[in-house]
Amino acid sequence: MFISQIVLVLSSDVETPLLIGGFFKEGSIVKVLGADSPDEAFEIIETYEPDLIVAYDNFRKNIADICLKIREKTGSYRPVIMVLSKARDVEKGLNLLKLGADDFQDESIDKKELSLRIFAHLRRHIGELTDQVTKLPYITLSHRMLKRNIKLNKEGLFALMYLDIDNFEPYREIYGHIAAEKLLQTFIAIIRTCLDEKDFLGRVGEDKFIIFTFPEKADKIATFLSYYFDMVSPKFYTDVDTNRGYLILNGDEKVGMRVPLASVSIGIASNLNNKGIGFEELLNRAIAVHRLAKIKTGSFWISDRLKIASGNSEKEPQKKILVVENDASLSYLLVTTLEMQGYCVEAMNSSEYLPETVEKMLPNLVIIDINENNGEKDLEICRNIKEKHQFIRIIASTTECNKEKILDSGADLYIPKPYELVVLFNWISRFLNYEVLQ
Repeated sequence: MFISQIVLVLSSDVETPLLIGGFFKEGSIVKVLGADSPDEAFEIIETYEPDLIVAYDNFRKNIADICLKIREKTGSYRPVIMVLSKARDVEKGLNLLKLGADDFQDESIDKKELSLRIFAHLRRHIGELTDQVTKLPYITLSHRMLKRNIKLNKEGLFALMYLDIDNFEPYREIYGHIAAEKLLQTFIAIIRTCLDEKDFLGRVGEDKFIIFTFPEKADKIATFLSYYFDMVSPKFYTDVDTNRGYLILNGDEKVGMRVPLASVSIGIASNLNNKGIGFEELLNRAIAVHRLAKIKTGSFWISDRLKIASGNSEKEPQKKILVVENDASLSYLLVTTLEMQGYCVEAMNSSEYLPETVEKMLPNLVIIDINENNGEKDLEICRNIKEKHQFIRIIASTTECNKEKILDSGADLYIPKPYELVVLFNWISRFLNYEVLQ
């Protein structure tokens, strides 16, 4: 069960959080955290970003100063602050409301009324951060939910799915907003059918969503969504477009542009191999894997465990690729993608031992980043590789260099950085499938 909302109870009486915690059923998606000092409360606020803060006026420090400090600590978001005080002072209450409190009550308030007020505040707070069309949490609440659950479940296993509808914008441009909205609502309905109360679904973009679930469920959900969406989506097109298999965008800048039909791309990242993974790292990994899924046409999903949803079993790697890239993240992305496409891939972070590696591996293709500080040597290595092994294709990339100079060194293709991965992968496919003659 993932926690959707957090209530922080700030009181010098350590029993008070237990009292308020009793308002919620066991297994509730709301978690109550207690703090018996302002400093402890500020640490919890920074770590978990609670949705509601119930602050009791039973500290030596002025409650007004505490409210001000809370608002300073929550500058990036705005939780509900509810103050309970023994002093039945209207002026004090008005002053606290001016300083940032949202509610001021007598500490002797009836427990039932207090619980109802807490539930009302939570309901309103989450409603303000929910998209009224899809009834899903916006990106702010979605990210907050992920962050707090990762910190609360350090020993647990979880998976983050990042998904979207490919070619959604062209569809809306041609078929209109009403049709696009129905397509979006249908997609959400399909997602909901394979989730339960233990999973979390949030909206993080116009047609982008996240699902927080368990690793053993993520692959099954992705398979179901890909299959079912491909079955349903043709109903949102005319027979002409469905039979043709693509849309045609018209206009001064898009004359005859061919656009594939809508599909689903899903990237899955989990903490199976790294229980200490943080929120940002997990999210970035899911987004990176999602980008790989979008390279494929049609509905497709990829897991960071290098499992691919495909109708056909993978063939044994036949062609070998050697990647020479000093950017570790880009190198990982290239190796991961190419391995999933069925290639045998090795990577190096410099060209120092490139000649020896080439002689040992005899790759079909070398992708090399020409180092600006070692450019002449790298070009000479390319020249020697080509002289000894004419069958080895070479793709060279760099941020700045003379294109002719690189091609003269024996490189078959020069791609300036930064480049689009899709462009690079298309050229790799063309070279290794002999669509570009030797």
